Amino acid sequence: MNNRAAPALLDSGDGRTSLVIITGASRGIGRAIALAISDDVAREGGVGVNVKTDETSAAELLSAPLHMVLISRSEYLLRETAQLVEERGHGLITTSCHQMDLSDLATLDENFKVVLESLSGAAQYNSCWLINNAGSLGPLGKVSIYSGASTMKELRQAVDFNLTSSIWISSQFTQTFLNPLAATDDNTPQSPFVRVVNITSLCGIEPFSTMSIYCAAKAGREMFHRVLALEHSIDNTTESQQFGSNHKQKQIFKTLNYAPGPCDTEMTDILADSSALDENLRKYFVTSKREKSLVKVEDTAKKLVQIMKSDEFESGTHIDYFDDNIADDPISATTHDTRV
Repeated sequence: MNNRAAPALLDSGDGRTSLVIITGASRGIGRAIALAISDDVAREGGVGVNVKTDETSAAELLSAPLHMVLISRSEYLLRETAQLVEERGHGLITTSCHQMDLSDLATLDENFKVVLESLSGAAQYNSCWLINNAGSLGPLGKVSIYSGASTMKELRQAVDFNLTSSIWISSQFTQTFLNPLAATDDNTPQSPFVRVVNITSLCGIEPFSTMSIYCAAKAGREMFHRVLALEHSIDNTTESQQFGSNHKQKQIFKTLNYAPGPCDTEMTDILADSSALDENLRKYFVTSKREKSLVKVEDTAKKLVQIMKSDEFESGTHIDYFDDNIADDPISATTHDTRV
């Protein structure tokens, strides 16, 4: 694993900063989310940092100074993302890059442990975010064609990357940053707010012909993050005195399953060109690309950042890019149609 070590973190005035870890950050939705966060932090100009009044900024959980950890297989594209993030962050954001293959389970634990150890523990952060984004389509085609050792190997690789590594990363991140920390002498809570965002899909809650492995992986990831939310739902609130004594109660830990919609990315290029894909689905992507009606990654990333900043979502819920409102129910928040 190649990585660029974390630079010295900026000082918020109270010695704490925001942390964001993004997997699959070298391109597509991952890069778009990184840049949307950068733009928002730069626009806010540090609003929400070291607030001394009883009125709390909406940006308190995602504000400057911010350190962003970028993870991907492509070192060159990863550093390109980092450069863009720092340029657009106008000195309010620092980055570190970690190049690793998340599908290689033999090295995943050691490599991700290096990432977590480089961050020096939870005490220096007021909020810690994981954007669990990395994933792939896996094999396409009807289940009836699955046969042979080569197909089994392909299935295992897809599950290792799309499901197992995702579960491991979220679990290790949560264990690292959610462990309760001793309060200070004035009983100010020191545990950071911890948020895990799983990038999911309508495929996680609806079946799509010839996309069984992708659907199964997304469904597994979605349920894991719902269970993770359930397990931490008890004794999960605190009054954050660092933002004023009248600050409304917030949950220390929450998860979110965010479906970005069918975006114009390399993944939908593959779907539009695949002869193994269900013909109706393939025609949908071909037509959508021709008519330029697919969701722009910049638009879905901006919506996600607004959801993250508002922090009004129910922990474990599923929210789709096309949803007008944030629903409390994990499933009913999504309109059931052909949006992948």
